[in-house]
Amino acid sequence: MSSTSVTGAATAGGRHHAGPPGGRLRGRLAWAAGTVLAGAALFTCYLLQSRTVSVGSDGASQALQAWDMLHGNPLLHGWWVTDVSFYTTELPQYMLIEAARGLSSDVMHVAGAMSYTLLVLLAAFLARGRARGKAGLTRALVAGGIMLAPQLGSGTGTLVLSPDHTGTGVPVLLILLFIDVAPARWYVPVLAGLGLAWTVLADAMALFIVVIPLALVCAIRVFQGVVLHRERLRDRWYELSLGAAAVASLPVALAATALIRAHGGWQVHGLRTAIAGAGMLAGNLRLAGEGLLELFGADFAGAGSARAVVFAVIHLIGLALVVAGFCLAVRRFFRRDTLIEPVLVTGIVIDVGAYVIGVQAVNMLSTREIAPVLPFAAVLAGRLLGDRIAAVRTLRYGLAAVLACYAAMLGFAAAQPAAAPQYADLTAWLTEHHLTSGISGYSQANIVTATSGGTVSLRPVASAGKYLTGRAWNASTTWFDPARHDANFLVLSTFGAYEVSGKEAVATFGRPDRTYRYRDYTIMVWHENLLARLR
Repeated sequence: MSSTSVTGAATAGGRHHAGPPGGRLRGRLAWAAGTVLAGAALFTCYLLQSRTVSVGSDGASQALQAWDMLHGNPLLHGWWVTDVSFYTTELPQYMLIEAARGLSSDVMHVAGAMSYTLLVLLAAFLARGRARGKAGLTRALVAGGIMLAPQLGSGTGTLVLSPDHTGTGVPVLLILLFIDVAPARWYVPVLAGLGLAWTVLADAMALFIVVIPLALVCAIRVFQGVVLHRERLRDRWYELSLGAAAVASLPVALAATALIRAHGGWQVHGLRTAIAGAGMLAGNLRLAGEGLLELFGADFAGAGSARAVVFAVIHLIGLALVVAGFCLAVRRFFRRDTLIEPVLVTGIVIDVGAYVIGVQAVNMLSTREIAPVLPFAAVLAGRLLGDRIAAVRTLRYGLAAVLACYAAMLGFAAAQPAAAPQYADLTAWLTEHHLTSGISGYSQANIVTATSGGTVSLRPVASAGKYLTGRAWNASTTWFDPARHDANFLVLSTFGAYEVSGKEAVATFGRPDRTYRYRDYTIMVWHENLLARLR
């Protein structure tokens, strides 16, 4: 079998003979119009749902990074980011939003809704593949429907809010869609490899969910063709080229990162990697199971109300389709006429496997580490079950009924009241009292700065023994340069993580000249630049 047959037959059973040119044009226009309308409706609903969850300093950090890039610091000189840079994915997106809307806490909501809308649409198109007509539409509806209604609460926070691996699925699905529908030509591996390097530069998770899976599946296809079926190596040039491009994307991304750092650009903290001890595995398995339920909207433990439990039960239908699609994809893993499905299966297995045996699973917030499983599994369900559903009238009616329920759930979620950003009361109080330049624990710092549009700047500090120092996490070292900036007050709080104490403040700066108490906050004010005394 030639390499062309792999890409062409990857959607076997869904390809249909095209009709007359006029019919094809009308079909394309209908798909384009439907996509635009669906995208607008989904974005509106996801934006409203995203606003039901308070944003904090993690998301605000990316907003401040993008704001700095937009104002003349494209390489983020002086910035220490987390273990993920988002430099080529969400940060450009944030820049575009801020160029249009300015800096505010709503930037994170707009970006989160935009990313998830794109994720749903791309999953639908990748599930559709080369299929047309009723089968193509059903495939797209199955995949998009499974993802349609994220669960309120923690599910919303994981999928429709701040950058944290979910948005990485957008370029990954786009690359896989390009490989799936493009002809087997020399430029496809080149462009795919560049896209993979671009994505890995932003988020190393892409290495595990798409780079390694694509290289592995291509290697298997080459082995099957050349060794098992005695084909010539040049007959498998396409898979060989795709696999090589995937492998090459890693050194290209590393070289780009090194070049950025050599020119004084952002620094990234090392990713914490280790194998979990035997005593952690049971807990990791539990968190993985609960996290997968959350991703597919079926988390009973976190439901919180009778209505939410009903919603979770209905989402079990989508989860059942996902399980069936995944199992069918595993059975077909070694079929030589498929490529996308085994890549998605491998990505899911690696992602979930690493989560279970690693040390990243801490609590339900850690579900973000396996967020790519949702679009991958939805695509598998659409590609492998869509044709069967399309062929049976009863199943089509059942799919329509489930989609109607999911749409109602999405509408319900979008109708919920918006939540204020974290520490919105503190932001308002500082603004009213004309306290514009200060320091605080990380929890308050970046979100207050973003919510105020930069009118109030709080810079994050942390304990250094019994003294305070600037916090090198989602922060720029230039913020703590007393020759360029100043700060004359410190915010203490009785709640939240990453807090600093009044004892450490006095040891570092001496007794404050004035102290305010507002709700759970203590605001200590000095008549000097505190940045000059940070350790």
